[in-house]
Amino acid sequence: MTLQNLICIQNILIPNGAFGSNQSKYLRSHLTTYSSDEIVIFEGGVASFDSYYNALSLPVWKEQCGLNSIDFCVRGKGKAVVKLFIASMSTDYELANQTVELNESLQSIFEYDLSKIEHTGLLYVTISPMDDKVVFKGGGWYTREQPKRDVVLGISITHFNRKNYVLPAIERVKKNILDNPKYTNKILFTVVDNSKNITKEEANGVNVIPNENTGGSGGFMRGLLHYENDTNATHVLFMDDDASCETESITRAYWILSYAINSDTAICGSLFIEDRPDFLIEKGASFDTYGRPNSHNYNMAARDSLLAAELAHQPKITYGAWWFFAFPIENIKNYTFPFFVRGDDIFFSLSNKFNYIAPIGIACYGESFSAKTSPLTIYLDTRNNIVNSFYLQRPVRKIVKTYKRLYLAALYSHKYETVAAVRLAFKQIYGDIDFWFKNYDLSDIRKFFSEFIKVEKFTNVDIDSLKTVYVYKPRKKIIKKISFNGLLFPMRNKIAYQEFGFCANYDHIFRFKNILYYKPNSKTGFIVKVSRIKFFKLLFCLYIDVFKMKWNYKSNLAKYKNNFGKLTSRDFWVKILKI
Repeated sequence: MTLQNLICIQNILIPNGAFGSNQSKYLRSHLTTYSSDEIVIFEGGVASFDSYYNALSLPVWKEQCGLNSIDFCVRGKGKAVVKLFIASMSTDYELANQTVELNESLQSIFEYDLSKIEHTGLLYVTISPMDDKVVFKGGGWYTREQPKRDVVLGISITHFNRKNYVLPAIERVKKNILDNPKYTNKILFTVVDNSKNITKEEANGVNVIPNENTGGSGGFMRGLLHYENDTNATHVLFMDDDASCETESITRAYWILSYAINSDTAICGSLFIEDRPDFLIEKGASFDTYGRPNSHNYNMAARDSLLAAELAHQPKITYGAWWFFAFPIENIKNYTFPFFVRGDDIFFSLSNKFNYIAPIGIACYGESFSAKTSPLTIYLDTRNNIVNSFYLQRPVRKIVKTYKRLYLAALYSHKYETVAAVRLAFKQIYGDIDFWFKNYDLSDIRKFFSEFIKVEKFTNVDIDSLKTVYVYKPRKKIIKKISFNGLLFPMRNKIAYQEFGFCANYDHIFRFKNILYYKPNSKTGFIVKVSRIKFFKLLFCLYIDVFKMKWNYKSNLAKYKNNFGKLTSRDFWVKILKI
């Protein structure tokens, strides 16, 4: 069988500085140099591809896709020893080795029968020079087996006033995928423009659909309806408008969907923290009464963490986030709930059953969720946590626990406007169901928050002039508990420094009258004043809310159960989107 019959399912990625990642996410090496299109390995050196982006996952390709035959192909220059290994949780095994003369033509180094491998693990190769040096100029993992289905993957991006992000994303995807004849009519691309400001010239030949600002919920549903109504797409890929990923992630998703044993397979891209790009925010997630990320804070440049994330037991994935989520259209039974943003991806996954996988090597980069926390985002999280819990018919005690978690984190951080936002969400959820039919665009809510938030909004801060306190001592848990974190003791009339996040470090704000929440990267922040009166009044309100939640649980459960179908129907979204 000639190389023309081989299908490349995963290219080797050479390290690059596009997202600031450590070289080890691509390559582990000794005595090597690299540029954008080649790796030079000098005498005595080695290039090892046991890495996040370049190892081949047997849990994905053997277990989920049923591949038996795999080839590793390479092109380059020089005489080299190429070895094939499998890395398991406990040890590595050498499976094969070859001494070859590399040249400009792609050649298959190994054809390996995966059925011979008894253990799960990650396949990888090492390349070492026989003489003074070897030049690696490209290669990857191939198979001689044919795909199980013909996939047409429609990418849908929702954009709102972020041209500086979406236009470079359009250019990257067009250059690296759409202009590649291999993917003509196989991978499609649409931008749903909620701000209606992308010009024809800026679109660069990519399909752009002007849309009312219905948030991510409406934008992504508009993209889905486009692919359902107007194309022959079999699968859809939802992505953030910056498409901040290696474009190889998109083609890898395409091939996994083509070979997957289960036709209902959906791919959840991982998310890395933008300012710590080797660390995962999540690699798949589950929802009970709030989202729980898998492999959170795992360092994918560290080999042990990489193996644990892909090979060790993780909680079952129950939803895919829409920074990168690819799924089959034929499995769609419900559209999403009109949250506008936050939680729409969770509802969509919970109400449409997929076989979720989160492979290594498919990922995006984004800002940490804690850094994006605000009264509005906590309001949105409260809504989605409770409504999605109603959909799953979770016990009221669990819903109450999640509500208290959000409420008390804000209260003990003395973010009183955030507490008010949590209570507003509660009031609206437990109010008239017509609220959701009338507020799908969130325009009135966003206007309310822009006027209501006076304290908890970021402005430039001259931190040196504030004389904030940075040094603290730990307090015993019992002391913090019985004193309501120092509120029953005399207060210090100074400013405690807190790097901004989801909630304060309670040791650090113990007995302080003022707290500065600060973002070092932007040198912005805000100061909250601690008030005993507000604190205890809002603490009392929490118990009133909890009583109402328990008392009205069954009636609200029935109310939502009777309306989920209407609020997530095709007819609802067609009407809202004015198609």
